[in-house]
Amino acid sequence: MNPGRQVGWTLTAGLALAIVAAAGVTAPFARTAGQAAVPDAVTYTKDIAPILQRSCENCHRAESVAPMSLQTYEQVRPWARSIKQRTGIARGRA
Repeated sequence: MNPGRQVGWTLTAGLALAIVAAAGVTAPFARTAGQAAVPDAVTYTKDIAPILQRSCENCHRAESVAPMSLQTYEQVRPWARSIKQRTGIARGRA
């Protein structure tokens, strides 16, 4: 396992949860009677990529009007902090 990659995912997990929460996705956190909420593991492919595809990629793709492409994890990761701030997640708007 690449230790650098693990650190990157750890930093992204918080953003991932924030993006999922901001999008109103609650299914991974659903409870059944008498059970505490235990979130499923959030993954980029399963949880984050569909949100970005739906909400961001119209403009944020190669050779489009936006300044950077957000189509892959490798393209999104360097922008995680900016995404958090620009979407209002950093201000508790989620």
